[in-house]
Amino acid sequence: MPANARCSSSSHLAIRWLRAAGLDLYTRKGNRPDGDQFGFSVAGGRIRGHVDGIVAAAPAALGLRTPALWECKTMNAKNWRACVKDGVAVSKPVYAAQIAIYQAYMEPSVPGISSAPALYTAINKDTAELHHEQVAFDADLAQRMSDRAVRILQATDAGELLPRIAASRDFFECRFCAHTDRCWGLAA
Repeated sequence: MPANARCSSSSHLAIRWLRAAGLDLYTRKGNRPDGDQFGFSVAGGRIRGHVDGIVAAAPAALGLRTPALWECKTMNAKNWRACVKDGVAVSKPVYAAQIAIYQAYMEPSVPGISSAPALYTAINKDTAELHHEQVAFDADLAQRMSDRAVRILQATDAGELLPRIAASRDFFECRFCAHTDRCWGLAA
């Protein structure tokens, strides 16, 4: 499997550019094409994730503390502009939650990763423009999201159905959810 196999071609460019800027960026353990991605697994593997990369070192002039989590997302021009204007926490709170969870759960295997702000890269799919921002660790957000995951697992184990996010199947987020058929198929 090639390095960064789950990354888009835009992400490959971002990786090359960040490395050319002097960042010591690891996207796989050992930074080998056949190496495993960095990630975590808890709750018997039921809560897990893989990070896009770890910045091990960076030129002092960039002001980036390390080790730092690196997350990269591509988005259309409208969403990219919102991200540039308002930051990831406001424009894409799901991504901010993902970053916080990853920083928290990666801390045992990469000590210090939650102390340093994450480096978030947003790539404009329409123009290939890059937006980089540093995202400080939000311990409260990480805890809320972890608690939410545990509640979902407990409800699932107990055979309970949790409230849906919406009142109808045609809700925006439901239309893009991989579990829509199962979720709405249970409605009777």
